[in-house]
Amino acid sequence: MDYKNDNPSYVRPSVWQSVFHPLPGAANEVRSICCLCNGGCGLIVKLNDEGRILGVYGDPANPFSKGTICPKPMAAAQSLYHPQRVTTPMIRINGRLTPASWEDALDITAARYLDYLAKYDNAAVVGIMSKVGGSYSKLALAIFESLTGLVTYGTSPVCTSSEEVARTSLLGNPSTPNPLWDVVNAKILLIVGNNVAQTKAGLFHWIMEARRQGTRIVVVDTRFTETAQQADLFLPIRPGTDGALALALIREVIANQTYDHDFVAQHTAGFADLSAAAQKFTPEYAENITGIPAGLIRNLAEDLGRLKPGMFFGGRGIMCTNNAAGAVLGFEALMCILGNLGKPGGGIVSHITGYGKPSQLVPPDKIVKPVKKRKAAELYPAMETGEIKMMLIAGNPAVTWPDSARMGRALAGLDFVVSHTLFMDDTAALATVVLPATHWLEEAGMQASVNRVLQWRERAVEPFGEAKSGGDFFRLLAKKMQLPAGLFPSSPEEAWEMERRLTPPVSGISLDLARGTAGGISYPYPSNGQPAIRLYADGQIKTPSGKVQLQIETEPLSDCYPFFHPPLKGAGNDEEIAGEYPLMLNTAKVAWHYHTQSQYSLWIKDIPGPYLELHPDLAREIGVKDGELVTVETRTGCVTLPARITRSISKDSVCSQYSFGQISPFKQQPVNTLFPAVYDPVGGNFVQKNLQCRIRKAKGGF
Repeated sequence: MDYKNDNPSYVRPSVWQSVFHPLPGAANEVRSICCLCNGGCGLIVKLNDEGRILGVYGDPANPFSKGTICPKPMAAAQSLYHPQRVTTPMIRINGRLTPASWEDALDITAARYLDYLAKYDNAAVVGIMSKVGGSYSKLALAIFESLTGLVTYGTSPVCTSSEEVARTSLLGNPSTPNPLWDVVNAKILLIVGNNVAQTKAGLFHWIMEARRQGTRIVVVDTRFTETAQQADLFLPIRPGTDGALALALIREVIANQTYDHDFVAQHTAGFADLSAAAQKFTPEYAENITGIPAGLIRNLAEDLGRLKPGMFFGGRGIMCTNNAAGAVLGFEALMCILGNLGKPGGGIVSHITGYGKPSQLVPPDKIVKPVKKRKAAELYPAMETGEIKMMLIAGNPAVTWPDSARMGRALAGLDFVVSHTLFMDDTAALATVVLPATHWLEEAGMQASVNRVLQWRERAVEPFGEAKSGGDFFRLLAKKMQLPAGLFPSSPEEAWEMERRLTPPVSGISLDLARGTAGGISYPYPSNGQPAIRLYADGQIKTPSGKVQLQIETEPLSDCYPFFHPPLKGAGNDEEIAGEYPLMLNTAKVAWHYHTQSQYSLWIKDIPGPYLELHPDLAREIGVKDGELVTVETRTGCVTLPARITRSISKDSVCSQYSFGQISPFKQQPVNTLFPAVYDPVGGNFVQKNLQCRIRKAKGGF
């Protein structure tokens, strides 16, 4: 092992590192791992003698986060005791949610589920499980799905689907090839549509450390974000045109002969098609599309060809658009033809952290196949027409899914809705049965992170009220439905031993090994092998051809699709109404509001609320001042927000956050109300960026 390149502890402490000071009077502490993003930052949870959380701090012993955390886990500790936390089961009787026992709630849920299966088929029941819980709960859900034929939708439609499709096509595996800390070994880091300082705030010190060690940091974004402010080069780009930039860079490195000829010849397929698709994307042609000067495109291409190894780190800014898959494929194909793949400091960093799925969870004779698998957007009409009768929910789709108002109406019209939830939120308020879920600090489990490690998170506190984990819920529901409940693990520890035994890529990661290793264990780690720091170091590509596939197999929609499709011609937009809706609407995650649960904090008055970013020139045009209310409107709906006037955004776009709900401390109609339930036709991700809109000063002043 090359200690400098392969051990994250090598990097000297960052000036961004926070210092841990024990809280006076604290009696106990538990080391934990934050799960509010997949950063996997280490935590120290301080408890009083009664087991109540007194404070949450960064764990300086964690070699990846190094004591640094963002506001999310601190606010999460407050959310444990929030007044809107659900503490007991409830059943809707005569239109009102009434407290009940778990026994009664499970009885009615099981009875209705079995009734729908008997009268219809298993397509009549669907699950949306974006917040099912930790590894124990996810494994129990997988077993329950196999026993019932239940089709569930996790975070993929609203977060990762297009990225998964593109990278699986390219490399045969959607998981991040490189750990995030590997950026310190890169000569150049290209960050596109990713405000790492907010989305991975506890790990942003790696970007800063890389820059101090000489890595050239290049940021491409529609806004001058906190990450862009720390870059060596910031390239502002027109919304939705990232794929055109990728093609221009590919064209230039091919023209300059700075791609890796040997790697391309031996390990790729489709290079001629890639070159042909990029041919017309000269820097001048790309400038007309992206707004980035041709000279800067040429300079960046030269830097990428000269500074090797190089890395790419894309974010939701390109993953959640109506042409996402092509843009992702373009930039990642660029990294591959440059020969960066599988090298220390070379390749791709991703938010996707999968380590493989367990096989043979259920005996073959017990497996029930789904009668129908719908695309996520097809759920809306299936709910509205009565094709779907019942829904199991762990999450808040009435806020997080597009066309939120329509989703709310569709949920309200279903026969039976079960919400297994932390809070009485917009979705729970529409449910027939509401069940209290455990907080992530109340559930142990194994957790993967962007540093390609699996870390064991201990339970920090006892479950509040009558809360139960998703693992317990599905095991108990299966028993009520006369399914073989003995197939389910009964604890997080038992679940992990079962999962690793049935998942060869991580079979070597025992519970004792993970518990005894600060920062966790790198994976893949088969029982007969060694931990792998990064993927593809051995040159083995997992596609059917065994080579990097440089094009997604799809029916072409244009002469260069799927690499680039003009955003105004994509799903949700229409060139013919560009004059009526002249602006582009974007949404962004910020550290305070990463998920809908982030707003349920006892510190709510100190947390910034939702707002709409707009350029000063645009603000003058509509006559609005900073803090005044602005109405933003699309063909799907309208929302009113306070204006935040800033030169960090272009004049032709506006941006807001999307994690707020009407039944929440902020009582804000979700911004996702503005987005139609349409998706990237290649990748399948719902569109959450680059949607045509218009704005006006709202009536009523402030």
